[in-house]
Amino acid sequence: MVDTLPTSVRYIKLGEKGGWWKAARDGNQVHAGWQEIGGDVLSFGTWDRIETAYKDAYPSGRTQDLNALRSLAEQPSQHIWITFEDDCMWWCTVKDGITVNPDSQSKDRGHFWLTCATGWSDHSLGRRHLTTSKLPGIVTRTAGFKATIGEPSASKAIRRIIGDETLPEVAIAKKAREAYQESVALLIKLLGPKDFELLVDLILSRSGWLRLEKRGGSRAAVDLEVENIATGEKAFVQVKCAATQAELNKSVESYEAAGQHYQRMIFACHSPDGTLTPPADKRVDVWAESKIANRVVKLGLGDWVEGRL
Repeated sequence: MVDTLPTSVRYIKLGEKGGWWKAARDGNQVHAGWQEIGGDVLSFGTWDRIETAYKDAYPSGRTQDLNALRSLAEQPSQHIWITFEDDCMWWCTVKDGITVNPDSQSKDRGHFWLTCATGWSDHSLGRRHLTTSKLPGIVTRTAGFKATIGEPSASKAIRRIIGDETLPEVAIAKKAREAYQESVALLIKLLGPKDFELLVDLILSRSGWLRLEKRGGSRAAVDLEVENIATGEKAFVQVKCAATQAELNKSVESYEAAGQHYQRMIFACHSPDGTLTPPADKRVDVWAESKIANRVVKLGLGDWVEGRL
């Protein structure tokens, strides 16, 4: 789908402090200024005529400003247009041709606008929400662009993000991480009860859970009581190297018998007999091999696991 997008990107600031943004978003338009240039010239003139009118109206105008106007007046459909509003990056594509605002006194609209071909959106083609908090810094720095219109230095990254493309380097890293996680899962299966209990304890503590009390002592099953430091939520944790669905069900019964003392149960098992399914209506989390391995990798505990074998 990314092949359908224009190959270049332009950033636009929609009025002072985003004053034209609401009209632009609601009308699926790209608004601009240059009020001293006649409407007939903008609507029907060639670029040469528009350029002449600009130089007459703004004799001290900068080349950068003229180039910005040209990007709007001469084949603007060749660009992806972006702006930053409401803590998101918004983008659209436009049709060629200028519409002049009939209300010359309007404050909430520009002197003229372009009509969108693809309306303003704060989602990628694959429906990823383009919140600024989840975008790379090289992209969000574009929001600080001083000029009204400009070509972002991060144009390639912006187009890639909108089109949901993955950098080859990222794809390689992801594949390597997945392979490492699969290897870690195999190592975890080799841990004995004591080491597996220690691993679960480390995962919990690094995830914000504080161990309060060891409630069991057998090597076959170890019960832990933990509390989330931030929320005060208490959880009953059972750790087993191997378990069946029947054993999970029995643990759930113990959890339910505790009443309101616990708000959650965690059942950790690195070598389950089949798929362990928790009750849908209870706050019971099952940590099987893949989920445990994922946490080990994310929390940097791979070296610890390797060192126990």
